[in-house]
Amino acid sequence: MFIRFYTPGMGLLIKQIRENKQLTQTQLAEKAGISRSQLSEIENERKPANTLRLSAIAKALGVTVTDLFDNAPDEEYKNLIVDLMRDMSVPDRDALIHYAKAIANRD
Repeated sequence: MFIRFYTPGMGLLIKQIRENKQLTQTQLAEKAGISRSQLSEIENERKPANTLRLSAIAKALGVTVTDLFDNAPDEEYKNLIVDLMRDMSVPDRDALIHYAKAIANRD
């Protein structure tokens, strides 16, 4: 299952990082294994990226996926998480919480 999500400004942030690294859309798309048109749609926020594409873009840029969310306010994170979890089954929610705690090194 690939979750499609986006925060306002994420496309612009991807574009800024790409330009700071002096990469063209074509170069970044090739490094990320996606088409240039997909990258353009993501940068221009016409189409949300799924988790797989965001991960590939972040890796190609040499940043973490969370770096792509750094400009999103905490409230947007909370709303995004609540929206995603609302549609999950209880076991999936429990697994996600367990995984998040493991990443954060919390019990």
